[in-house]
Amino acid sequence: MPGGSFLSFEGRKGSHFRVRALYAFGFSGFAAVGDFAKDMHNSRKSTLTFTLRFFSLRELRLRVFSQQRHALCDMYIFLLGSRRFSFSGVRGLTNVSIDVPLAVAAGTTVNMSCRYDLETDILYAVKWYKGQEFFRYVPKEDPPIEVFGDLGAKVVTNRSNANYVILKDVQPSNSGKYRCEVSEDFPSFNTLMVFDYMHVASLPKGDPEVNVEKQRYAVGDTVRGNCTVPSGNPPANITWTVNGNQVNSSFIMNITDKFIDNHHMAIAGLDFEIASNTFSNGKLQVVCNANVFHLYQKKAEVLLKEERPILASVLGTRESSYIGNAARRVEEWFCTGVLATLLLCNLR
Repeated sequence: MPGGSFLSFEGRKGSHFRVRALYAFGFSGFAAVGDFAKDMHNSRKSTLTFTLRFFSLRELRLRVFSQQRHALCDMYIFLLGSRRFSFSGVRGLTNVSIDVPLAVAAGTTVNMSCRYDLETDILYAVKWYKGQEFFRYVPKEDPPIEVFGDLGAKVVTNRSNANYVILKDVQPSNSGKYRCEVSEDFPSFNTLMVFDYMHVASLPKGDPEVNVEKQRYAVGDTVRGNCTVPSGNPPANITWTVNGNQVNSSFIMNITDKFIDNHHMAIAGLDFEIASNTFSNGKLQVVCNANVFHLYQKKAEVLLKEERPILASVLGTRESSYIGNAARRVEEWFCTGVLATLLLCNLR
């Protein structure tokens, strides 16, 4: 096996080259190829020399040298087809992007997309991963789609293609990092990968509930209560508002549901002291807001009333005194009349 091969080329100032190296030992299998791009910055022209040194049957080490700098870059590539080298201007696979929903409800169908621009090159394969590969699209194969594992079993193959993957009946266990890998065809096999995260939520089955100690409060009192949201995965996020102003929770608890795995009931407390300007027209609106991403957004509220002290008026006091005195006089007259009647009867 030869110890190395040498190649040099020249480029003018400002030009940009992408170098691809291919080598083979007569076997039919192909693997991805590495590439190296170098801007030509010298005043008139520059000569770059590429040295290939063999480390194993399947791996090459590409060392890049120039007249001005030694060992600009080390890069590892894989062995490919017949012994040759190819050069091209910068073109091919660009603008790879992924579109995965931030959050979806358990049991729903999810549309995920992977977009890219091949320019004049040809697509070799599109692969999707969540940890392990679960979807592969190779247009030259028949059929072009292949799926793998438990997640692959959820792929709707008749609606999936080179740009879209459709998953049915997703569950919280399907939450995680999704990656899309796009590869050009021979001879470059340039490959780019992008990723994004998706959460699958099991939503609470029911509305939040608010409980407070009493319905009437006076200035200086403390409103104590709690808000409870049915169990879900993940647990709901709870916030409070009092007359439209946000108030911090006094505590937050997530209690494990004994009957449903990985589900938690959310409870948040309220401990709010009433100031002189808290009431609005003698009323206090307390609202518990519960949400799970954008999928579950509900609220519960109570309307509390102001408790004011009852003070007797001066007029009311005088009237009460006058009425009391008159009643006593009537009682005295009644008793005097009764005694007089009895005396008259005895005299007769």
